[in-house]
Amino acid sequence: MKATLDVRRRGLTVDAITATMLALVRPLPATVQSVSASLGCVLAGPVVARVDVPAWPLATRDGYAVRATDTIHAKSADAVRLRVLGEGATHNGRDPLPGGCAVRVRTGTAVPPGADAVVPGESCRARQGTWRNWVDIVRPVEPGQFMALTGAEFETGSPVLRAGTVLGPPELAVLAALGHAHVRVVPRPRVAVVATGTELSSRAGVAADGQLYPSNITLVQAMLTAGGAELSSVRVASDDPEELASALRDGLTADLILTTGGTGKSSSDIVGKVLLDQEAHSLWNAPVRGSKPAAFRLLRELSTERLVPHLALPGRPISAMVAFTLFAYPLLRRLSGLPPKRAHYRWARLAADIDGIPGRHRYIPVRLEWCRKRWHAVPAGEAMLYGLAATAGMDGFAVLGRRTGALARGRRVRVLLPPWSSDPE
Repeated sequence: MKATLDVRRRGLTVDAITATMLALVRPLPATVQSVSASLGCVLAGPVVARVDVPAWPLATRDGYAVRATDTIHAKSADAVRLRVLGEGATHNGRDPLPGGCAVRVRTGTAVPPGADAVVPGESCRARQGTWRNWVDIVRPVEPGQFMALTGAEFETGSPVLRAGTVLGPPELAVLAALGHAHVRVVPRPRVAVVATGTELSSRAGVAADGQLYPSNITLVQAMLTAGGAELSSVRVASDDPEELASALRDGLTADLILTTGGTGKSSSDIVGKVLLDQEAHSLWNAPVRGSKPAAFRLLRELSTERLVPHLALPGRPISAMVAFTLFAYPLLRRLSGLPPKRAHYRWARLAADIDGIPGRHRYIPVRLEWCRKRWHAVPAGEAMLYGLAATAGMDGFAVLGRRTGALARGRRVRVLLPPWSSDPE
């Protein structure tokens, strides 16, 4: 049974809209993929060590592997001389190290059997012309000193990573050290992007008279990359219902469809109409200032009955950025199995007067500047038709509510920080 909700008429807040949307979506099924391709993915199950790390004792300092008992009486004035059998990499490591001998080792190389300590280079004294065969030890070492024993990092069977762990560079290195080439994770969402509008050129960088460059394609692709998603397909569709319906149906093979444009309430709003027979749920009229509001739908792929989320962003680039930050980014985290994360805000003082428009949410592009022990929000310019000039170099959006009128310089405002913005500290 189809359920629709006009979120503005219900007076829902952005957080309530997001919560309602996320309740309709589940994380993607887990899959097995290469460790090298899993940066930022969520681990689908626990990982235990299947080997010891390290697999054999290793030197933690450059120096000489020795028997600690041979160094007990070493002093600066009365050095202990040991015979050097060779380098750690070339020494016959199958035979135990005899008493009175040493093997030269470097950090990370194996310590030969029989050796139970490493004398660091600064505790040794070599004599010109004889260092290849003998070394004088001037300071004693204790057993186990300056070496990592077998299993010092991980012992076979010990827990290493918990399910739900977000795999960053250190976690991937741990998996590689344990010999894992593949890992079971929640994959990155594959997103199909459709930009709508007869006025848009279908070719990037090429526009005939009366056409517009499809800048939203580049914008959405960049935002998706910043949000940890993978691009499945890109289409530019005209306002022809059949062409638009075809583009949206092709996108149903992805995990999420993002469209820009065609979300208004006028008769020209066709995005919400072309697939009405496949709509299972919808939330529309989300309060994002722009020429058209945002909308969310669950579309049913008729051949499999699989439900695919569809988020319709406004066609105006500045509004698309805001809608992506408020709605698409949390949706991508939900699909990726990541924990919920509310939009990031920072309080700041306005550095200039701002005109208000009562009854409408406004998101004003601003730069953040630290001055006199507080943040100041400097309007980045008037957001005209596209708003792109104002957003270039911005740090975030100053948020004005529906009941907010004009604001004078010095007033405190919340600044919405997009997920791709580096939070100034």
